[in-house]
Amino acid sequence: MTTYEAERRRAVRRFRWVGLYAPLAVFVMLTAAQFAMLPAMPDPAATHWGFTGGPDGFGPQWVLPVTTIAVGGGITLLLALLALSGLRTNSGRAMSYRVIAAAIWFEVGLLGVGQFLTAAMQVGYDDARDVPNAGPALLIGAAIGVVAGFLAWKGALNVPADPDERAAAPEAVDLAPGERAVWIRSVSLSRSALIVLGALVLITLGIALTTAVLDVQLTGSLSAGAWAAIGSGVLATAAVLLAARFVVRVDADGLTVRAPLGWPRKHIAAGDIRSAEVVQVSPMGEFGGWGWRYGVAGAGMGIVMRAGEGIRVTTNAGKLVTVTVDDAETAVALLRGLTSAANPREDGGRDER
Repeated sequence: MTTYEAERRRAVRRFRWVGLYAPLAVFVMLTAAQFAMLPAMPDPAATHWGFTGGPDGFGPQWVLPVTTIAVGGGITLLLALLALSGLRTNSGRAMSYRVIAAAIWFEVGLLGVGQFLTAAMQVGYDDARDVPNAGPALLIGAAIGVVAGFLAWKGALNVPADPDERAAAPEAVDLAPGERAVWIRSVSLSRSALIVLGALVLITLGIALTTAVLDVQLTGSLSAGAWAAIGSGVLATAAVLLAARFVVRVDADGLTVRAPLGWPRKHIAAGDIRSAEVVQVSPMGEFGGWGWRYGVAGAGMGIVMRAGEGIRVTTNAGKLVTVTVDDAETAVALLRGLTSAANPREDGGRDER
């Protein structure tokens, strides 16, 4: 067994315990504890608090524990399984398990502990409208999430990239004086990304719909909490639609990536590019997901629509920008030719970095 294979297996074993089994166990315990508290809680229970401090959304008692295990446990399971499956389908690529584990444990604190505390603070009340402000409980949950996330970061291990998998840089395209060349491709979210992001949107919209229906049944109108849930659902849907497809262009101006509506957009001038290379990208491992992302562990910025080949440029300022797109080798070859012309070396040679 090579050193790379040994490190990879060790990192996977560690992540299964730190990022999957342990957080799921905590969510199960928090959910069971909430079910045990239901007889001592008001019915209906407070499910949302407004900016003024008091509860402004109410629903059946079971909403709190069910939300804890369904949303918190579901997101944990989804993130962990995607990270583990990503390693199988992206053999040889780096995987930032530390960041994924930290995100999962922050969610345990924010959603799991926060929801548990908002349920516990209602014990002994006959009327949920008398329950105090949930702000301190949520802040405690977030603080615990930060600490737990840091400990998970320290406890998990990253999977290194296999040095034997590094692709050779394509030869630069030599353009004659006055000759122009343009390379254009479009890239859309992969099926896996659409499933994951679609599921998150459906969860958000489902929470909004449930909150709205319960409010109408109990009070005859929509509360501030319901409107906040609806707004979150609309924003989540818009964010996915705006990041569903990008057009990638390489020409004399450099590298340009833009959505069909023109925004969001990223442009790097040819003169600002130090180097370009073809890379194999793991969305979950390097960027924690799909879309317009800021990566971890030195991955830089990414417009990551799927796993697989992509363009990675390094700017003169040392910043990395990665774009997943088909035929990345042709794009990189053209970029290397264009950037060599825009950044001539004093000795007249070509920079082959």
